[in-house]
Amino acid sequence: METADQPLDVHSWLVVITFMIVIAIVIHPIRIPLPIPALSSTSFSRSQSTAQQQLQQQQQQQDNNNSDGASPTLAQDPSAANTASGNNSLAVATNKKQQKQKFPYHFTLDIATAPVLGVLFLLATQSIKGDSVRDGIVGAPESGVEPYAVMILFFSLAYICISLDMTGVFQYAAFWISQRGGGSGQRVFLSFFLLSTVMSGLTSNDVVVLTMTPFLVYYSEAVDLLTPVAFLMAEIQTANIASMALYIGNLTNVVACQAYKISFLEYSAWMLLPCFAAIAACYIMLRINFRHDKYIPKIIKTPNVDPRSCLVDPVGAIFGLSVLACSLICLIGTSFAHVSVWIVTGPFALLTLVRDIWYDSQGKFKPAQVVVTTLSDDRRLEDSDSMTEGMEAAALGSEESQMEKGLPEIAVPEPSIVPPVSILNEKDDGKLDSDQGSVETVGISHIPITTPAPTTTNSNQATGAEDTTHQSWTKKFGRKFQQKWPLLHAIGIRMPWAILPFTFSMFIMVEGLSHSGWIAIFAKWATKLVPNYVAATYAIGFVSVLLCNIFNNVPMTILVARILQHPNFANSPLATPEVVKGCLFALIVGSNLGACTTLISSLAGLMWDSVLRSKGSGVGFWNFFKWNMGVMPVVILVTLTVVVIELTVIY
Repeated sequence: METADQPLDVHSWLVVITFMIVIAIVIHPIRIPLPIPALSSTSFSRSQSTAQQQLQQQQQQQDNNNSDGASPTLAQDPSAANTASGNNSLAVATNKKQQKQKFPYHFTLDIATAPVLGVLFLLATQSIKGDSVRDGIVGAPESGVEPYAVMILFFSLAYICISLDMTGVFQYAAFWISQRGGGSGQRVFLSFFLLSTVMSGLTSNDVVVLTMTPFLVYYSEAVDLLTPVAFLMAEIQTANIASMALYIGNLTNVVACQAYKISFLEYSAWMLLPCFAAIAACYIMLRINFRHDKYIPKIIKTPNVDPRSCLVDPVGAIFGLSVLACSLICLIGTSFAHVSVWIVTGPFALLTLVRDIWYDSQGKFKPAQVVVTTLSDDRRLEDSDSMTEGMEAAALGSEESQMEKGLPEIAVPEPSIVPPVSILNEKDDGKLDSDQGSVETVGISHIPITTPAPTTTNSNQATGAEDTTHQSWTKKFGRKFQQKWPLLHAIGIRMPWAILPFTFSMFIMVEGLSHSGWIAIFAKWATKLVPNYVAATYAIGFVSVLLCNIFNNVPMTILVARILQHPNFANSPLATPEVVKGCLFALIVGSNLGACTTLISSLAGLMWDSVLRSKGSGVGFWNFFKWNMGVMPVVILVTLTVVVIELTVIY
């Protein structure tokens, strides 16, 4: 442990600067082209050389025309000038395309790579030692946090919830609720509000984002909503608010509770009431902000959908719900025995994995098919015909666009895997019409995204032949794995693997800040904010919200929890039990509700935006901020006030 008077040297400044740079890159990924020539096949080389020869001939012909006094001719014949201009534009575009094909490889600095490179840089410059790496993985003895246990818990629950989602049970619930709304816009809005609240409370905010967002995009199109912004904002806000309810609702909850040895039951006893108050305040503020009929219309068409058609695996849905319920019950029961939560959830995840392997071995997995009759067939065919070229381009460029967008690879599936819902025209009688693109995911901007089947059709064989030439062995292995184990492949694609190196690297760099003396300085500053438990609760709560928008909520929680544990703060005469409890639960409130302020404040917000942009329906940074500022300040104030009232009653 560092001392309070430890001087800051060059290495200390390198640690904090690297930490800030890594966070900036995580929020805004950077794609770096690599000057590595493509390994092309003979046919591709011939086509490339032919294109180059044609361009050279066009350029030579144009130069000859200019040298022979072609300018007057072009002036007299505007069409010729337009043709020449078009040829120039075509030449420039072709040159760019050839340059891209010549150097098709790139390296992306993002959530998975930037933190790891930051740690390696600090190790290479000896700014951090091996002790920081060890403590960032196993846990520092004085911190009480075991990063490896946090990751096992997180990925165990993520696998259980994503496997449950693949059965179609969440889409079933969404369609069932939309039908029970009875055509009342306010009732449908309340129903979706409560559905996302319950889903986030029992699972996690990530599951709600990945499941409800694409459904709401489709639903808004199916019922002809003027704008779905009210439903989308309600979804992301309830996903982050309801994640406060349980210990497992958010990764930040686990980090904070492990630091202070808070059990599953004790956490819920403190946070359920503030969570309910936040949900109620959020609903009231949403209704005030979206009071106009264009956001929540009085009457909403009810799609004529059979919700049972969403259930890919009804038995699996029952099994998954049972596993999730048993894991929650066991977490509550083992709270009295102080058993580590990852020991409880790990076996349930393994049980789910064994069941998924058996299900895949039987060849039973298939995408959900929902028969919709709300939209007319003529309109569907018109939209399909007008967007055929755009759909094909989106399908072919899906992998590239996902990398460009930076963060969909956290957990957003590629278009090649099974979608949340496949929409079939009723006239198709349950058969897919690949020529007309009957299977579609409708976006707000009326730009459908195709979901190609695993088998290759005649329409894309010519385009796919060139791509197959450049496929690496990993892609070939992935395609073979997908054909043999489609369910495991679909779950694996949706798993947030990038969070693993991100979180471990954040733990390591925070330990580096601790060993270099920064945590001691921050801890002394923090004592200025806590003259009593009331001021401590509000101060730490709002500071946490602010830091979420600078650091993102996961590294912010790791950093602030470490600050509050430092002797400079913990041994201060101001750090009474009620002050410490107020700071802890204010940190939890800030890490969850701060995620609802800007798109960059949480991983869930980044995934939510990525899903919408993949559907051509991005909300935008400032619009997201504007709508949240009409709701979240009141919600944060109400939630922290309830925490203060609890502290007043108990202490």
